[in-house]
Formats: sequence, structure tokens, C-alpha cells
Amino acid sequence: MAVSEFKSASIRCTFDLGLDSKGKPKKKVKAYHNVTEAAGATQIYEVAVVLADFGTKPMMLVEKQSGLNIFA
Repeated sequence: MAVSEFKSASIRCTFDLGLDSKGKPKKKVKAYHNVTEAAGATQIYEVAVVLADFGTKPMMLVEKQSGLNIFA
């Protein structure tokens, strides 16, 4: 049986930079590291909104990425 162990987590915020000359959307991704394993979706969203307020571009997407070590 395999066992997993929490390694790390981060928040990735994607921001809308408008359109390029060909009409395709331009995006910028900013990652924030050292997120706790227990952070829930509501808590992460609230933090992302506060962080987005420091910038001028609208936020499009918020993701939590978690890493696990898996041992057999």
C-alpha cells in the first residue's frame, strides 16, 4: 500500500493583460509559495483577492497546487 506525505503547496493567480495585436488574450501568472496544507478554498480565494488588490490587472483564475511525496 502506498503512503503520501505533504511536500508543499502554492497559490497561482492568473491575471488578464488584455488582447495582443492578433486578438488573442494575454495572461500573466504569479505564484505565491509556502501555503499550508490545511488552507481551504475560501481562505485561498480571500487571500488571492487581497493580493490582487495590490496590482492593477483583473484576476481571472486562482489555483492551489499541492505537491505530495508518495512512498510504496
